[in-house]
Amino acid sequence: MAKLALVINRTSGRFVRGDTDALAEELTAHPAIDTVWEFGEDDVEANIRDADAKGYDGIAIAGGDGTIQAVACMAHRNGAKCPLLPLPLGTANMLVHRLYGHRSASEMLDTIDDTQVKPFRPGLAGEEIFLVAAALGFPSTVARAREMVREADGVPPLPSLSRRIAAAARHAFKPRIRYWLDGDDRDRKRASGIYVDLDGEAEDMAYVAVHWRNIGDVAWAGLTLLTDIHDGERPGVAGRTGCIEARSRKPLALMLDGEPVFMPRNLTISRSDTPIRFLNWTE
Repeated sequence: MAKLALVINRTSGRFVRGDTDALAEELTAHPAIDTVWEFGEDDVEANIRDADAKGYDGIAIAGGDGTIQAVACMAHRNGAKCPLLPLPLGTANMLVHRLYGHRSASEMLDTIDDTQVKPFRPGLAGEEIFLVAAALGFPSTVARAREMVREADGVPPLPSLSRRIAAAARHAFKPRIRYWLDGDDRDRKRASGIYVDLDGEAEDMAYVAVHWRNIGDVAWAGLTLLTDIHDGERPGVAGRTGCIEARSRKPLALMLDGEPVFMPRNLTISRSDTPIRFLNWTE
């Protein structure tokens, strides 16, 4: 059986919503797991970098989406050769579902010998990587409100939630972002929000840029955002691109794979030339 190292974060994902010790024991006792590295320890990045040289066939990741993103960032930063195996132990499991469908963690470990290495070019927002999607501008404000609801233990604090929803509504109708595609700054457009998705194995990115001017635009946005529109006068522009360059007078609010980040006023979003290696099944 393949020999895996396990990076485990006992303070995220399902570990904070159940019996932490029982879940950790179930994972670490699996015959494919040879060693365990605790997320947050000083040597975890060096271990990820050197895992291939140490003879490991892969690095399993047990934690939430933020943990997976952080480990992938370490692997990308160090050009790690050992492939990653993120397990579905988070709340949203965005990357895991994108890569593996709805396989369980135990099923993935049990069938680890049926996998092969597949390189994946992550997205780059400035110097930060993302693996599934990036939301810039007002979509990131909406996402922050959603995260507050999702993470609340019971009813979320209504004053804070209301403020975030109101902020998202205000930002939706203010096209503060100027952007252009693939280096062509002669064709600049304005948007209140941009959503970028790394769908499938394509080399480029799918994107939607929203320019809502009134509530009427919102009413038919569903139709326009699902079609290939390249008309700057429409409230939604969608398509594919290799690079988006965005400018704003204020720092840009950004969500990368559900994690909030603030960026400078000038931002380039593209795909990295350095792939991250993942284990995946042949079917």
